Amino acid sequence: MEKKIRVTTLFLVILLAIIALYHPNTVKAAEVIDGFHGGSGTKDNPYQIATVEEFEILRGNLNVDDGYDHTDFYDTYFVLTKDIAYDSSKQISAPQLGLTKCKIDGKGHTVSGITSNGKSLFNRVNETEITNIKFKNCNLKNTPLLAKDIFDGKLSNITFSNSKVSFNNQNKKDFSDESNFGSKLHYGGLVNWVYGTKTEKVNVNINMTIKGTGVYGMLYGNFRGNATGIKTAGTLKAAILYVKKNQAVSCIGGMFGNIEGTVKNSVNNAKITVSLPNKKVGCSIAGISGSGSYPLEGKKTGCRYYKCKNQGAIKVTTKWKNKERLFVNVAGITAGFTDGDIQSCSNSGNITAPFSEGIAGITNTANGTITKCSNSGKITGVDTKRVSGIVNWAYKNVKSCTNSRAIKNSASVIHYDGDSNAAGIVNYVDSKYRNVTIRDCKNKAKVTAVNKRYHASSAAGIVNHIGQTNKYHSTVSKCSNSGTISGDGKSSGIVDSSGNWQVKKGKNVIKSCTNTGKIYIRGGEEKPGICSYAVNTTIKGCKNRGKIIEK
Repeated sequence: MEKKIRVTTLFLVILLAIIALYHPNTVKAAEVIDGFHGGSGTKDNPYQIATVEEFEILRGNLNVDDGYDHTDFYDTYFVLTKDIAYDSSKQISAPQLGLTKCKIDGKGHTVSGITSNGKSLFNRVNETEITNIKFKNCNLKNTPLLAKDIFDGKLSNITFSNSKVSFNNQNKKDFSDESNFGSKLHYGGLVNWVYGTKTEKVNVNINMTIKGTGVYGMLYGNFRGNATGIKTAGTLKAAILYVKKNQAVSCIGGMFGNIEGTVKNSVNNAKITVSLPNKKVGCSIAGISGSGSYPLEGKKTGCRYYKCKNQGAIKVTTKWKNKERLFVNVAGITAGFTDGDIQSCSNSGNITAPFSEGIAGITNTANGTITKCSNSGKITGVDTKRVSGIVNWAYKNVKSCTNSRAIKNSASVIHYDGDSNAAGIVNYVDSKYRNVTIRDCKNKAKVTAVNKRYHASSAAGIVNHIGQTNKYHSTVSKCSNSGTISGDGKSSGIVDSSGNWQVKKGKNVIKSCTNTGKIYIRGGEEKPGICSYAVNTTIKGCKNRGKIIEK
């Protein structure tokens, strides 16, 4: 009897396995689904979608229950044949099916009236292309529009406009959800977390509000891939909250909260305003990407940002007023550490922030070359450590960059972590790992560092300080300043200070530079038209034609 039971059990297992082969969890194109306007779901004959009811089938809300627990559409094609208008007074339901190796072609049609609290349009999205589709008049709370996560796909020719997106994590205690890679919450207007996905010609023009902590972008919260032709506009308003001691640094970007990959030929026009609590918090805020860019697997060099523009104003406010600054960095292109090159990028948005680590027109810290970049936005720091037109901390060469708008930093209290300095191009050149050159750069605007009480803040037309070590040195070559320079510490047309008295070998070089701007000094500086203080430094072929005026 026992033997019969075992044989019968084995037979049932085999039978169930055979049935599973013919009724998989995925819905394939060959299995024609009732309810679509037409088509069979194949590449040559995609399912046609012309109504809200048919779009809901795409979301997995099947008209006919075949009795099986499906999880995904697989290798299935869809097209929109008409505009889809949802009833905006009703919340959408949760998506029931994911998309794997599928394609949705909107054919230029519009989906409007999506209203949701916590539910995106689609579930899991893998190896799927979404293209030629517009979304408008949506009202989303605590959810991105498309999906929480998209892996290894392609998004192209997508427009998301005239919509509201809000995230409120004020009372969130659980920091573990499906978009919580890297121990941070990631949120985006379109998608929270995008991995290995190509993004082309996506336009987002929305009003986005944020309350809490995390990594936020009007397009994606976190993006790992390559993007080109992105445009963002509208407004992004964030209120960063204090949740716990030593909480993670929040990241806010007009396009991406954080990026690992490249962005090319993209423009941000969104106005960004961020309020910080009267607590010690950290935040990276920028027009393109809040946190910096790191190389993808493989090639470790190359442009991370190419022909990108920030044209939106960025304003940061806080009631914090302390000798210790907040760990806050703000920039036009990318605020965090960037491991890769930045080329032909520009900022024209006005940027202001108080009690922060740094504000820059392009980026704060660059471990890559910066070439042919420009700033024409007014940059203002209050009790900020470093303010510059292009980059605050440069580990590699900066070439052919221009600042043409006023740079100002002012101090109201003594800061034990450094003065409040300002520079037209670079604040600090770090030659710890290699020789670094600043070449063919121009400052055409006023640079001011105000500290009337302690006379400690310095201003420079090109560079505040160029460093050196026993192994490596820095060079400033063929640079010019025509702007008025005024510092309550040091003031100089080209370089404020150069060299290190402890270095026994090697010399920094300042050569073929010209100053024609007025220099306001407090007296006692050496050659302030070119360099205020120099040690182990060779200065040659430089000319000062600007007036030196003692305050």
